[in-house]
Amino acid sequence: MDFGLSEEQVLLVDGARRYVEQTSDYEARRKAVDSGEAYGAARWQQFAELGWLALALPERHGGLGGSAVDYALLVEALGAGLMLEPLVPVAAAAMALVTAGGAGDLPSAVAEGSARPVLAHGEPGSGGLLTFVESRAERSAAGWRLTGAKSLVLGGAAATHYLVSARTSGDKADDAGISLFLVPADHAALGRRDVRLTDDSVGAHLAFTGLDLPDAALLGPESGGLPALREGMAWLQLGLHAEALGAMDKALWTTRDYVRTRRQFGTELSTFQAVQHGLADMAMETELSRSMLLRLLSVFDGDSAERDRTLAAAKAQFGRSGFFVGAQAVQLHGGIGMADEYLIGMIFKRLLLLRNLHGGPDMALGQLTQD
Repeated sequence: MDFGLSEEQVLLVDGARRYVEQTSDYEARRKAVDSGEAYGAARWQQFAELGWLALALPERHGGLGGSAVDYALLVEALGAGLMLEPLVPVAAAAMALVTAGGAGDLPSAVAEGSARPVLAHGEPGSGGLLTFVESRAERSAAGWRLTGAKSLVLGGAAATHYLVSARTSGDKADDAGISLFLVPADHAALGRRDVRLTDDSVGAHLAFTGLDLPDAALLGPESGGLPALREGMAWLQLGLHAEALGAMDKALWTTRDYVRTRRQFGTELSTFQAVQHGLADMAMETELSRSMLLRLLSVFDGDSAERDRTLAAAKAQFGRSGFFVGAQAVQLHGGIGMADEYLIGMIFKRLLLLRNLHGGPDMALGQLTQD
């Protein structure tokens, strides 16, 4: 794998970093949270104008045809800004749409910024198991009728569409029998409850009770939705890991700068050996995570079984390292690190959220022991 960046990738990363520095002020984020908004519509349109929403989409769907590496570089750079906007969930859903087929112009609308589909897959009791689906879809006079519930839908409060996994045959944990359906967010029979997450972003719980859909809402073949679902979830996890790396980097260098200026016992905190060791440990855990992300990128477009194993290994690594880096940053800052008014505490909360999504590191380690 070539670890060097192309000229276009350097420009992409530099542009994203400048955007974060110029627009992602933490105080402005707190005001947006206090206002109750799920995402910034103006910022989302800027993402579209900058080409970020089209980056990974194939050119035939109005995208730029970028690679997984391009996508990870962008999201890592934006991760330092603790975005409220659901760029990663929408990008993942768009890749699932492309894989499934039958979504018409919706991927192109994603690239333009006018559509924000997200995956609605996780269910209570799933423990992060990809094939766990209890929601059911049955034939009806209208076409299909959905019954069930989805929990903790990332970006769900800002979505225009949901890609809902539902079982059309088989038992709740079978590989076969999963279908994907496209559900408009404004469907009259859709129940949605928005929830403020640990990091102050907004997710949603969904409920379907006799939700009728036309035949055209089925994406791909009946009972054949697992490949598209697997693809979308892989892009989602890749993006979340890249975002976590950006947050870890931000925590590391913010803490380094803080201990260089904070004085105690007549000198800077950075002169104390225990503080230096803490920073060194943070740097090592960050670089271990970076190496794992590079490993994931090296297999991302290859054998699906190897990609799944590496995704599980990345989940375990980022879960452990992200928690350590966040907790150590809070520790080295002292009491101010616990305050909502200060950036470090929110970075830790973001890393905690990313750690516990989709079953957490324990589930990932269990998956690795079974392979």
